[in-house]
Amino acid sequence: MKITFVLPMFLESPAGGFKVVYEYANRLQRRGHVVTVVHPRNIVSPSGLIDVAKRLVWAPRLRWRHRGSLIPWFPLEREVGIRLVTDLREKFIPDGDVIVATAFQTAFAVAGYDRRKGRGHYLIQSFENWMGDEKLVRASWRLPLRKIVISHWLERMVAEEGEAGRTTRIPIGLDLTQFRVTQPIESRHSARIGMLAHPLAIKGTADGLAALEIVRRDHPEIEVVLFGTEPRDRLIHDSAGWPEWIEYHQRPTAEELVSLYNSCRIFLHPSRLEGWGLPAVEAMACGCALVAAHNQGVDEFAIDGENALLAPVGAPADLAERIRWLLADDLRRQSLAGNGVAQAQRFDWESSVTRFEEWLDRSEPIANGLL
Repeated sequence: MKITFVLPMFLESPAGGFKVVYEYANRLQRRGHVVTVVHPRNIVSPSGLIDVAKRLVWAPRLRWRHRGSLIPWFPLEREVGIRLVTDLREKFIPDGDVIVATAFQTAFAVAGYDRRKGRGHYLIQSFENWMGDEKLVRASWRLPLRKIVISHWLERMVAEEGEAGRTTRIPIGLDLTQFRVTQPIESRHSARIGMLAHPLAIKGTADGLAALEIVRRDHPEIEVVLFGTEPRDRLIHDSAGWPEWIEYHQRPTAEELVSLYNSCRIFLHPSRLEGWGLPAVEAMACGCALVAAHNQGVDEFAIDGENALLAPVGAPADLAERIRWLLADDLRRQSLAGNGVAQAQRFDWESSVTRFEEWLDRSEPIANGLL
């Protein structure tokens, strides 16, 4: 098949939703499909002389800046086509067998294309009301596109819009050859806690930092390691800056990230909204005991008291309490971590890509879900 993915923009730094699209692109390409990923500068056609001028130099400047690889933060297969386009007008989109929208803004464009561009699909990875008007997001779900959602809660929401018959659920996969235990769970002696730091408020970074501050009052020995894509000063804006007890890694490589996870006893996932929660599952696969805000996305893999400890969303004190439980009871920490590793094994990319490939290749609905 000739498969086109339509992203909402070009990003020079890592993002979870883009990572998932690139992973699908790589694995589908390896299976013999011809895959193109479209990156627009704008969703709609630019207007005005300044916009037109920027449009003309945008793609050449990016290609010059990233002469080695346009996507330096992800190992994209050389055979995967990367197309930089001014906007999402149909003339910029290649003909193909299948075309996949990847955000609500792109869904409106894809739904309007001629059939020559491919059978229309829509990969839904989150409830994107944080990116735009909720009514528009829901309207995008009702477009005449076949939907792929990544979690049960998104499946339920899309079904509420009358789209159950055109929707399947396919969980995100993990590269289990990469995300694995390299430091035995029982021998992680330092009280080290990991967390993703993200500038978006819905990611709960402020909640996580507040919880860690609370824990340090009783456990000044804890070590905290954060990672993210942004410089430190874009993540914390107050005059005090970063506490000296926080270690921070900006844009760790895949190998560095696995090492970071394996250095931690506990991974804190304070996000207030998640489609699925990829870093949390990666950390579980690497042997971290998970403490998480009970956003709907974690229900795909976290069972409170069995393989994780869950707290109410937006409640730093409750997150801190659960961290303290694990610091006081290492056998419980080891049990949760071991069960988390076992749970993470249920999510592998090859199974997800097989299901994705089947859904794209069939015109009639198939049974929903993998798990």
